[in-house]
Amino acid sequence: MRFIYITCNVSMQERIESLLHELSIKTYQVIPKVLAESDFDIPHRDTAVWPGFNTCLLVQEQDPAKADALIQRIREMNDGAYNNSELVSAYQWPIESFVAVEPIEEISNK
Repeated sequence: MRFIYITCNVSMQERIESLLHELSIKTYQVIPKVLAESDFDIPHRDTAVWPGFNTCLLVQEQDPAKADALIQRIREMNDGAYNNSELVSAYQWPIESFVAVEPIEEISNK
């Protein structure tokens, strides 16, 4: 199991989610409005002085090949970026233990 933290300008969120779907990565969460500062772009503080904000995606993937493919595709996206606002940061960790959620079967009232 791998955990991947992705952060990017909100303008890139749809592109990242499309990439997740393309790679059949189904378990992730989105934090839609993240205030951020980085060493490669202007601050995104959602203020009049520093407009804009980031988004954050938290990905859990059991297949290491899919996780590695996601990181590689993000590298390729960054190689083709037109400006710093199109750059995407991604970080991957192995997950040592977790609680897998199994759907609960509904009980019918007969």
